[in-house]
Amino acid sequence: MTNEPIINARFKKYCDNYELTNMPQDEAFEQFVNSAILIQHQPDAFSADSELIDSICVGGPGDTGIDGISIKVGGVLVKSIEEIKDIIEKSSRISIEFIFMQSKNKSRFSASEIGSFIAGVRNFLSEKPSIPFNEKIANAYKIKEYLVSEDVTYFWKESPTVRMYYVAMGKWNNDPLHLGIVETAKEDILSTNICSKVDFYFIDSEYLRNILDSNENKFSTVIDVIDTMSLTSVEEVDNSCIALCNATELYKLITTDEGVIRKSLFDDNVRDYQGENTVNTEILDTISEFPQKFILLNNGIAIVCDEFIPNNRKLKIENPQIVNGCQTCHVLYKAKEANLDISQITLVIKLIATRNDDVANEIVRGTNRQSIVLEEAFETTKKFHKDLERFFNAYINNMPDKIYYERRTKQYAHNPTIKPIQKINLRILTQYFIGVVKEKPYLSHKHESILLKEFANDIFQVSHSKLPYFAISYAFYILEKIFRERNFHKDLKAYKAHLLMIYCRLVAGQCPALSNEKLVDKYADKILNSLHDINIANIEFEKAADIFNRTKDYWTEHLHKSQYAIKDIPDFTNILIAQLNKETFVSLQKDTIISTYSGAVKKVMKNRAGQDCGYIDRSPKEIFFQKSKNPSLNFENLENKIVRYNISEPDGKRRIQAINVTVE
Repeated sequence: MTNEPIINARFKKYCDNYELTNMPQDEAFEQFVNSAILIQHQPDAFSADSELIDSICVGGPGDTGIDGISIKVGGVLVKSIEEIKDIIEKSSRISIEFIFMQSKNKSRFSASEIGSFIAGVRNFLSEKPSIPFNEKIANAYKIKEYLVSEDVTYFWKESPTVRMYYVAMGKWNNDPLHLGIVETAKEDILSTNICSKVDFYFIDSEYLRNILDSNENKFSTVIDVIDTMSLTSVEEVDNSCIALCNATELYKLITTDEGVIRKSLFDDNVRDYQGENTVNTEILDTISEFPQKFILLNNGIAIVCDEFIPNNRKLKIENPQIVNGCQTCHVLYKAKEANLDISQITLVIKLIATRNDDVANEIVRGTNRQSIVLEEAFETTKKFHKDLERFFNAYINNMPDKIYYERRTKQYAHNPTIKPIQKINLRILTQYFIGVVKEKPYLSHKHESILLKEFANDIFQVSHSKLPYFAISYAFYILEKIFRERNFHKDLKAYKAHLLMIYCRLVAGQCPALSNEKLVDKYADKILNSLHDINIANIEFEKAADIFNRTKDYWTEHLHKSQYAIKDIPDFTNILIAQLNKETFVSLQKDTIISTYSGAVKKVMKNRAGQDCGYIDRSPKEIFFQKSKNPSLNFENLENKIVRYNISEPDGKRRIQAINVTVE
């Protein structure tokens, strides 16, 4: 641990929140630092779904001196080429950032370790890497190669930028040697022509504390104003005013010390930056051509905060949230980054101080209804989602853990008893519900806005029972818990939607029509009943993993398809479903579900006690069966015959065997 009590306390809380007690401390610290840095870039990136942070944390053997690699495309942290293709479909031009992180849980900044980190970055950005790297970095490298290919460079808004963060828990003192190493590295990387800008940040303990505070929006800022006018008093509003200020003051408010726009400022905004659409292009044109007219043509921004204090043409603002004006802020930010002069621009700020969430929500909806907002931005304000939130809070039924539907961003941030891993947001709910219930796990990587459009008439209908939505969410929660706490198929973490679809088929069968409340509730109850005991759930998830792996083997060995063309391919899912239909027999009228497998008997023999036994062909390992567990089975002439069988629960030594073996 560090000698920084505040950071130690934050680190301990992080480990508790994400249940990282089984993870080595240095590895957990790297994850803590990586997530803290990247939350500045995308506040909603990390939640109950651990897939993204796992892909980013690359430390370990073959890490080439790098602890974290993240690639940001169009403002989104991506983990696959498929996600990039979706972003390109929605955007005419994309911005690209390569983000590298190295964190040292010690007090000294080391020149040799800085040099090793830089060498790893150079190696990653080169056309022909000379230093071999591990599988996670190799996956990130494939994404990088795709982004710099001719097919994608056509969509570049500009050449990519590179950001490097070196973190140590001492005090940074502008050491000339360290600065010289970095300046040489910057020139070297720029000479490769892969990027247009390289930034390097030395993060010491004080800087990291500021980042952690900023991520929680626990920060205050002071801006200079031209004039203010108080507004009439309103119940539950402590204070409010209209302020005129220069755009340079707004820029100071919306950016971090390293010049990254504070994405957390827009958590309560109903829509993110919409890119170079017509409205935003017009805003940029006004900035560049008619800056003095900006105040006449722009509606300004609205800020809700905990408190503001006026003092001699200055405003001290505590914990601000920009609830309207996200597009204006981003365009001004991009104009400043493009070296346009924004000092001649004046804008209007409506500032409202209230600690009442209901009042804040009214302001969000009211200020945004006056402009065109895509309807999916208001999805979670609909009655279905409000009812679902209440259902999550009310559902007990002896489930071992509690989960929550985080309908609004950071809705439960002020409740220290609720861990991030307990929060199910709209993205998780949409992606995995469609993956399981609609049996389309190959779509689970798509952004929720795309899925909401495609399945607008199929999900989140007021007439639907809330129970299946809760059941799928709880199954997701338990699967994440099994990944965290047990040595469970880490290579399948990217296929959680597939595993959940298989699991729910095994324990509950195919989901009935969502309009049939009686049958669909029975389906959901079977899923929930299977999740009461995590040990039993683990057995069923092992079966799901086995079915997935055997289907993957068939895909690669018999069909000669690529193992990398699985996740987002409908054909693979179709074969998977066919395998499920073959192996699973489900009766929705009964409470029992039998999972049946088939295979050829490879060998028949006698054990030491002279009892008949043998092995059945099964991937990845043959499965044992014996007479005592299959008393009615005739072992004569059994070799090479196809048999059907069930799988026993693991014994005390975690062994399983085939039971109920019958000749097909």
